[in-house]
Amino acid sequence: MKPIICHLCNFSPETAGTFVDAIVSLAAYSRNHLHLETLCFFPHTARERKWLQIFEREKIHYAFVPRKRSVAAEVRRFLKGFDPLIFHSHFSMYDLCPPLLKFFYSRSKIVWHYHNPTPSTLSQRLKDTVRFQLIARPFGASYIAVGDGVYRSLIDAGVRKDKLFLVHNGVDTQRFVANDDRRTRARLALNIADDKTTTFLMLGWDPVRKGVDIFVKAARDVIGGGLRRVRFLIIGDLNTKEFLAKTPECSQLDGFLNVIDPTDDFPSLLSAVDVLVSSSRSEGLSYAVAEALAAKKLAICSDIPGVREAYERVDGVWLFPSEDSVRLAEFMRRAATLPVEKQNKLGESNREYVLANYSLDRWAEKIGEIYCQLLQV
Repeated sequence: MKPIICHLCNFSPETAGTFVDAIVSLAAYSRNHLHLETLCFFPHTARERKWLQIFEREKIHYAFVPRKRSVAAEVRRFLKGFDPLIFHSHFSMYDLCPPLLKFFYSRSKIVWHYHNPTPSTLSQRLKDTVRFQLIARPFGASYIAVGDGVYRSLIDAGVRKDKLFLVHNGVDTQRFVANDDRRTRARLALNIADDKTTTFLMLGWDPVRKGVDIFVKAARDVIGGGLRRVRFLIIGDLNTKEFLAKTPECSQLDGFLNVIDPTDDFPSLLSAVDVLVSSSRSEGLSYAVAEALAAKKLAICSDIPGVREAYERVDGVWLFPSEDSVRLAEFMRRAATLPVEKQNKLGESNREYVLANYSLDRWAEKIGEIYCQLLQV
């Protein structure tokens, strides 16, 4: 039986993003330092994704399961010949699967990885009691939180501190090195010929949680205030477009606002813009914000816990009160009128901060240390 680490990932977007970088980096660390291979499970909806080629190139095993709460039977079929030492689930959909699999693989360890805070509603608290007290605790599950706010929400939900690890998300900083030629090409592709046009970007694939309406209201106020050398870009899908069609402020942004498709070449897209906006209502520690800082971009973010605790001391990250589109618009105007020298200085400071605190290599090492602790290697 071949020992292996098994990841259950409720992840199937069209673009790889940093999550795929993280899993690949962790698989490399596990292979090189723990001498353990990796098997990843994704929903069936990920079958045709181009980013699977990365797993093939790196010789990382992967398989597909339905997107439902319990996939233990399906997972077992792929585990013939393997000895799963750790079941590591991401994004909560497959959390129930590892405890069920413990009946068949009794010496395996369980890790639940939380990327967003658990809501504080009464119904969620009841679910958390069942999840953490009645299901996870008897099976000795451990937990990883990606940010301080997520960590606290898990403590509030009843997770024991001795079972909980705080490991901030990491990014591949080498992918996000500023490049003037790439910036020129990327802006031309977006029909932004004027390099003095300040361009704002946000990720809007989940429009309510990501605060697309807040972003659009702020953009309307910026245009209404007389600024014209600005562009607003939203990465989104059909769901995003349908949401925007119901947002009345959009009618006042013709020629200034564009919805663009997700791209695997996020570094090029970041090079084309000047400011990343994260108006999220709920989030752990955003990969996109760290990537923007690594690319020497300014960031304007809602002051939700995971973002505030990670970036409140960073000069090039400006925090506005969550839901406050007026304050967001003020920061947008400030960014659009910032002298180039000041913007460059803030960008340099942002990259230095990410290099010191959110390197993907260090992230993989921290997760590997948790594995060693669980396995007592």
